Amino acid sequence: MLCLCVTSFAQRTMTLSEMYAAADSLNATVRAADFGVEEAKAGVEVAKNAYLPTVQVSADVSWIGLGYSMDRNFTNAVDEELPSFGNNIALQVSQVVFAGGTITNGIKAAQIGSQLSEVQAQSHRNEIRYLIAGTSLEIVKLQNQLQALQSNIELTEKVLEQMRTRFKEGTILRSDISRYELLLKNLEFNKSKMESAAGIMSARLTMAIGLPEDERVTPQLDTSLPQREASFDAAQSPAIRSANLAADLSETQLKIAKGERLPSLALYAGDTFNGPDVTTFISGKMAGYGRLDKNFNFATIGIGIRYNLDNLYKSGKKIRQSQAALEKSRAEADAAENGINLALTAARSEYIDAFTQSDIRRQALELALTTYRQVSDRYNSGMATITDLLDAATAKLESEMAAINAEIDIVAAYYKLQYICATL
Repeated sequence: MLCLCVTSFAQRTMTLSEMYAAADSLNATVRAADFGVEEAKAGVEVAKNAYLPTVQVSADVSWIGLGYSMDRNFTNAVDEELPSFGNNIALQVSQVVFAGGTITNGIKAAQIGSQLSEVQAQSHRNEIRYLIAGTSLEIVKLQNQLQALQSNIELTEKVLEQMRTRFKEGTILRSDISRYELLLKNLEFNKSKMESAAGIMSARLTMAIGLPEDERVTPQLDTSLPQREASFDAAQSPAIRSANLAADLSETQLKIAKGERLPSLALYAGDTFNGPDVTTFISGKMAGYGRLDKNFNFATIGIGIRYNLDNLYKSGKKIRQSQAALEKSRAEADAAENGINLALTAARSEYIDAFTQSDIRRQALELALTTYRQVSDRYNSGMATITDLLDAATAKLESEMAAINAEIDIVAAYYKLQYICATL
């Protein structure tokens, strides 16, 4: 037993700009990239925390016991009675005033990373828009071809009616009708295939935008052709911008590696309140002052310098590695720019050629229409065979399809140029 399930879809008509706007908020890839931008911006604020002072507060409560003293030669051990309760409260504030530029360059690296995430988000958005534009064009192309097929089906049915009338009159053969009925079936078969292809492309468009699966979009595109002599600049291409930012990031990381060879300077201040001091407690007893079971408080303020001596023999390797990474990223930036410029040149040539091909296809369509009318008149007059009429009808349909595709190809080439230049 076979069960035929027909799914109904909610239909909506959308312009290209409306589809772009919907994808910016609904498409999962675009949304993930936008969250990446927010994360990178938060990373910049985290890096800026290095400018702020470090504040440390501690509070300890402890038990003191098992105290004893002995001579320096580890003899004459004597148990010492110690206070069993100890406490410690400390506050320390420090502020770095010089770190060899590592803080400043660390923040700069985070800012470049944020810019990279924005460029990557733009790249994802550009790719999704190109997918939407290309899919919409395919749907429009299929719709136009379906109209052309339907027009040819109606024309074929009209011819068949005339042929059946002439068959009754005995002026044509039954085989002529059969061959033309075969042509009609082929047209209907192609129409069914195109309708199926249009449904698949519509589902793909729905997914690209991020709409629910039970919705379908009918694209409403601008039917006017773009200018033949349009100017395009790939300077804002995400690939070029991303490669240049990667080179800037490598340069900043090199500065950080060099900055690690320098000492760091910091101001600090603190206050400590603790007791008892076990050493003072025992020393007071031995000196005859009694057990000094007291809390002690002292404050400190000063300036400190820190330097890792191992940087003298470790940092050189890291610097050489960073220099190599910088040269690599610069070379990759040059390669990316050359690649985009080459792609732009090729796409511009395809764009100009699309106009030429469209002109040729339009002229060919006019010839095919003229030929079909002439052959049809000759066939009706008995001066042409059914084969001639079938060939003319086939050539007419192929020319109509080719002319439709040629006009769509112009718009597709224009969208490709916009995609390369990231202006969709």
